[in-house]
Amino acid sequence: MRGREIHGEDMVLLDADIAGCVVSTLSGPLDEKRRKVLLLCLAAVEKVLPSIDDEDGASEYYEHLRDMAALAVELGNADAR
Repeated sequence: MRGREIHGEDMVLLDADIAGCVVSTLSGPLDEKRRKVLLLCLAAVEKVLPSIDDEDGASEYYEHLRDMAALAVELGNADAR
């Protein structure tokens, strides 16, 4: 997906943003800034997923990213309680 943009979303940047926030979650609760970034990324992934052609398993890859992002947000919400 390098160099691809779908519905105004740079796919590599979306990947990097999600990965960075998920890695941060492994170290502890997300701060509010990263949580907001992750929520925006989740919305972006949901927007682009239907338009991803399954070039080299790209749709499956971005589905996994979406799932990891959702789990990271869920963990952050659990830690906030």
